[in-house]
Amino acid sequence: MDLPHKRKIHMSPKPLVGGLGIFIAFFICSLLFISLSNLRGFYVGLIVLVITGFIDDFKGLNHRWKFAAQTFSAILMMYFSKTVLVSCGNLFSLGPIHLGILAIPITIFCVVGVINAMNMIDGIDGLAGGISFITLISFAILSYINHQKELMLLSIALSGAVVGFLKYNWHPSKLFMGDIGSGSLGFTTAFLAIAITQKHHTHVSPMVPILILAVPIVDTLTVMIKRKLKNKSPFHAGKDHIHHILLRMGFQKRTTVKIILFASSLFAILGILCAIMRVPDHYLFFIFFTYFILYFSSSFFVKELYIYKMKFTKRIGLAHGSK
Repeated sequence: MDLPHKRKIHMSPKPLVGGLGIFIAFFICSLLFISLSNLRGFYVGLIVLVITGFIDDFKGLNHRWKFAAQTFSAILMMYFSKTVLVSCGNLFSLGPIHLGILAIPITIFCVVGVINAMNMIDGIDGLAGGISFITLISFAILSYINHQKELMLLSIALSGAVVGFLKYNWHPSKLFMGDIGSGSLGFTTAFLAIAITQKHHTHVSPMVPILILAVPIVDTLTVMIKRKLKNKSPFHAGKDHIHHILLRMGFQKRTTVKIILFASSLFAILGILCAIMRVPDHYLFFIFFTYFILYFSSSFFVKELYIYKMKFTKRIGLAHGSK
């Protein structure tokens, strides 16, 4: 059970079994209909995270143990599924960036980073599940473009399980996905992002998945940088994520989720269109970097944005009143 707490938004205890339900459904479906040929490392790594998440949801785990499990899962994925980030693409229009001996540590860093980004965005009903659904559908389309049938079916299978979960997680929710859900969904999206972009003769730039995941990635980077600037641990719990900011600005929970999912959908559509049109990597990197700078900069002016919103709302109210 997830009990109410001063840094929590919900007001009553919620069961943390949603993630377990998602992955029981996913495992049954995928093992029945999807070939195991190149997915053994992914499944083994996923099982490690499901077990770790279950223990964390049940009795709590130190972030060091969770970090160790995430790292181990990334290693299993790389070793048994041969899924490694070997190229970042042509980010600066100076030629492709090949990682060489840094490929393994950077792959681990990226996988662990996406896992934690999904975990940190999971703070309000329907948000992590909604972003995961958008991402998985996007990856299914990219897999189809890239002629990767197994990855397309895997994405569709998990997106269907997430939809089943969202029925009970949309506000007001009956249950949460817990660390089982957020950690495992983060791991799956990281695996798909690497597997789709690193195959030989891929049609999808490595920047496309980053663009699709721009909302949770940028939010996590911003929060971690700001916590370090305050001499706090990047894993220190707080109310400084994008959903907390929108709630403080006066938006209702459902409206907050809709705003974030709308932004995530726009990035997903943009990423897919860029993949179809073969937009150069450096343009995609510029879009992502611009969004990061804008979001990071504006996060220092939350109070001013709130005051402006209140004034704007008041003017609208007066205008309607005068009519």
